[in-house]
Amino acid sequence: MCRRAFLLVCSLFISLSCIHAQDTAGIPSGDDFIFSSTHPKRGIYKTFKEFQQNAPSESGNIVVKNRSSAAQIYLLANRNELHVVDSTGQEHKVKDYWGFSDGTNVYIRDNGLNKLEEIGYYCLYEIHAITATPVANPASVTFNAAPPPSVKKKVINILTGQIYDLTLYNLRKYILPQDQTLLDTFITDAKKRDRMEYYIRWFNERNTPVL
Repeated sequence: MCRRAFLLVCSLFISLSCIHAQDTAGIPSGDDFIFSSTHPKRGIYKTFKEFQQNAPSESGNIVVKNRSSAAQIYLLANRNELHVVDSTGQEHKVKDYWGFSDGTNVYIRDNGLNKLEEIGYYCLYEIHAITATPVANPASVTFNAAPPPSVKKKVINILTGQIYDLTLYNLRKYILPQDQTLLDTFITDAKKRDRMEYYIRWFNERNTPVL
């Protein structure tokens, strides 16, 4: 009976182990998490999940081509686009993708390509734009490439992929409630409007994302 009981326990253990292996299949380990990596792998991320797992699905000679100011204004085009050069030297425009890495920095596709200024619990980046400024001759237009007042910061939750505009409302409603101490400081901060980016960086220092 003891031997039968022992074999039954072993069989049950093996069955449970197989079930656990199936349940966790496809879930990246800590070493595969972009937050835990020493540097991003070079290539194109087709999806947020590929970025999250530091696993670009397309590589090759990546080229970023900037559009002219006129094209951005009159054609309502993004300020740049991504191309890949194949083995024959031909360039191919990449149409559907989340972002890419040059092996040092990560760039997200959002009204053009924008560098992630920080990779943490909330990844931070800035949207750039072009504005047109009329001159003395109404028939001509000059283009100002300096960031206009409408330029804004955004953040990405590295666990969910949710993107938020960096605003007082979003900080108070969605981001900082995960850290009550920091939220209390934020609420009483008379200068918080000018320190929103600071609170994102502070949150990242205090909180470690875990998959």
